Order: sequence, then structure tokens, then C-alpha cells
Amino acid sequence: MAKKRIGFRIFKHYVRFLLDHIMFRKKYVIGEENVPKLGDHCVIPANHQNAAMDPIEMMITMDNHTHAYAMAMGGVFTWSPIINKFWDWLGMLPAFRMDFEGMDEAIARTKYVVDFAAEKITEGESVIIFPETNHHVEHWMRVWVVGYLEIAFRAAEKMNFEKDVKIVPMAHHYSSYYGVQGSYLLHYAEPVSLQPYYERYKEKPRTTMRELNPIIREQVKKMMLYTDDLEHHDLYDFIRKSNVGEEHAKAMGKNPDELPERLESDQKLWAELEAGVAANPKIADELTETMKEIQTTEKKMLIHEHGGEKKRQSTIRLALSALAQLILLPLWVFSLFPSAIMYFIPPMFMPGKEDPYYKVYTQSMQFILTVVLLLPILSITTLLVLGLNWGWWWQAVLWIALWFPLGIFAWHEGLWMRSTWEQISMRIHRKKAKKLRTLYNHFYGMVKKLRQCGVAESKNAMAV
Repeated sequence: MAKKRIGFRIFKHYVRFLLDHIMFRKKYVIGEENVPKLGDHCVIPANHQNAAMDPIEMMITMDNHTHAYAMAMGGVFTWSPIINKFWDWLGMLPAFRMDFEGMDEAIARTKYVVDFAAEKITEGESVIIFPETNHHVEHWMRVWVVGYLEIAFRAAEKMNFEKDVKIVPMAHHYSSYYGVQGSYLLHYAEPVSLQPYYERYKEKPRTTMRELNPIIREQVKKMMLYTDDLEHHDLYDFIRKSNVGEEHAKAMGKNPDELPERLESDQKLWAELEAGVAANPKIADELTETMKEIQTTEKKMLIHEHGGEKKRQSTIRLALSALAQLILLPLWVFSLFPSAIMYFIPPMFMPGKEDPYYKVYTQSMQFILTVVLLLPILSITTLLVLGLNWGWWWQAVLWIALWFPLGIFAWHEGLWMRSTWEQISMRIHRKKAKKLRTLYNHFYGMVKKLRQCGVAESKNAMAV
């Protein structure tokens, strides 16, 4: 049960700063008292929402002396022996999956990984695992495999079933899977002790794991935004991100800008919508068509999704905004280095960038390549050029320190410019803007009707 080396702890501080202050604007941790500490014997199964960002956030949440081993897809361990050493240093373990690596290879390699992970748990470390075996872009979960329970019970067996191994269910939630300066939420549930299951496991191991698995999965499901109705998932998501979602949160007395409160509101909103669709699927079909027409019209107007429902600014305010941005334009252009490199270069290396499955890797690629490669290289180059060439050492350090606030400024200024353009576009394309407002008004009316059907359906179900 050794503490991690000083080098790793320094690296963890570095990653934490970039993650919690640059990549994201705000972090929320619910159930922080349940986060495993050094000496605990825990397995942490979680939903898989955002590729590599999920395990990174979980590892950073733990205190500096605690380290969790995280299961990652086996393919990344075939890139290079040097990279494998880096994965090992970070505490990454390969998860070999039948759908990807093939049955024979997966079975052969998994036995070693399970045994290694179990050994780490006996040493007081924790293991992070994603039982869905892959990430996805929808708010739901695949069927869970029982590998995380196999690791947990193997660890208990190694300790002769004398010590309590615990399962800590955990759920992720994000304000957005793309861009920067958003918010993320980690929700840790109360640990589930495996001790009451030890005797039954000794007699019927597979049956015990199959019975326990849905109980753990259900806990994670309750903590996240979830639907099994994938046919209408995009509709539900469009509605919650529209003004309807914000107004619903305010009506509940929640702050829509605080992610935990917004999640609670969105969960109730989705429950109403699901019940409404079950009661009146025709309304859902009409809403889906209207949503697609709204999205098509906004694309033609070159405005962001939901940009068409923003309140129209007065001409004077719009003119002042445009003037302010014109004045700030030189500073914005100046602030693009090196943040634009870190934002636009990493996604170029992704396959199938337009495929939603691969697109969700964008944030992970931006963060990992910035942390490991781009930021160190650009910093060292700047120090060498300014320091060795001209002797401007302290100026070089100051310039590098300014990259972070300037990068944040560049992002928010870019959002402001986009918002101003949307206002201008609504004036340029008057006919389309009028059509868009009509579509949104119709959409709001249909959503209201659908929610009323959902509330009535819920009341009828409760009465029965």
C-alpha cells in the first residue's frame, strides 16, 4: 500500500489545474465522502459518457496520495512499448473485449488483468471500470458485463474473505461533450459492501454476480440522465436544451446554470416526456418533424442550434456589441496563440470525425494531446527561443503564464461573436427568421401538450 511517487503527484496537480480551470469552468462532486481513499478496497463501476475524460476526472477527484487503476480499451496498449510504459505509470489497465479483440484473445488476456487488478485492491488501491465496455453519445447505458464484480470477489478471495471489498457506484454528467469551459458532475453513491454476499458467492459465484449486477447498475441509472427510449432520445435532448428546459428548472425553483440542479430538473422533465410519448406517440412524431425543420432552418441561416430562440436584441444594443467586439478584435486574434493550436490540431488526428461515436473523442483528444504533447513542446520552444536567443527568460515565463487567461478570453469572446452573428443573421434572413419563430412557437405548444399527456398518464398509473 505504497503512496505514489512525487513525480506522479506533481503530474496530477498539473492535470487537475488544466482540467478544472481551463478545460472545464466548474466541477461538482456529489457524495465526496464516498470517494475511496488509500487503504480502502474498492471497485468503482461507472457509466461511460465521454471517452477518456471519464477516467481522468475520476482519478483527479481522489486526493494526491490516492491512486486508482483505470481499465482502458486494450487497443491503446498495442501502439508502442514506450506509450505502454506511460500507461503503466498512469495506472491504466487493458480491458480486452470480445467485440473488438476477438473471443480467444480477450479470454486469454483478461484472466491476467483480472488477477492483477484484484491484487491491487488487496493492496488498498481502487480500480475504475466501465461495465458497458464502451462509451456512447446518448444518455443511457448498455447492458453491464460482470467483470467488475469478478475483480472485486477475486480480491476478496485473495484476502481469504476476511476483509470487506466494496463497490462504489458512480455516475458522470456533462453540460456538453464538446468545447471547453463547460461543467462536469461526478456523483458517488454510498459504497455497497460485498461481505453479505461472500457465502453465497462461494457456492454460486456466477449466480451471485448476475443477481448483484442489476442492483449496482440501477444505482448508477438513478444518478444520471437516462432513458431507454432511444427512438426519441434526440427529441428529449433537444427539448431539454431549449428554453423549455431552462423554464422547467426555474419553475422547480432550481438554478439552470448549476449542473446538479439542472440535472435534477432534466430528469423530471424527461420522465414527463417519456410518459407523454407513451400516452400519445403521434405528438412525438409531429414534434420530431418540427425539430428537424428547426435544425435545417438554423443550419441554412448559419446559426448554432437553438440560436433561433434567443431573445432579439435592440438595434442599439446589437450595434454596441458589434463595436465592442471590433475594438477587442486585435486582442482576440492575439489571444488565439497557442490556444487555437491546442483546440484545432488534435481533432485532425481522429478517424471518422463526423461519426457521433468518434466525434465524442474530440474533447479527450484535445485534452490529452495538450497535456502530454502540445503544451510542453510549445512551452519549451518559447523558453528556448526567447530565453536562449535574446535572454528574455522572465518575459518568456510571463508570456507562458498568460496563455491560460488569454485562452479563456479567446473562447468566451468567440461565443460572444457567435451570439452577435446570430442576431445579425436573424435580421438578414427576415423570412427565415419569421419562419423559425413560428416553428419554435408551434414546437413549444406541442411540448406543452405532450407534457400534459405525460402528467395525466403518470396520475392514472399512480391511481391504478
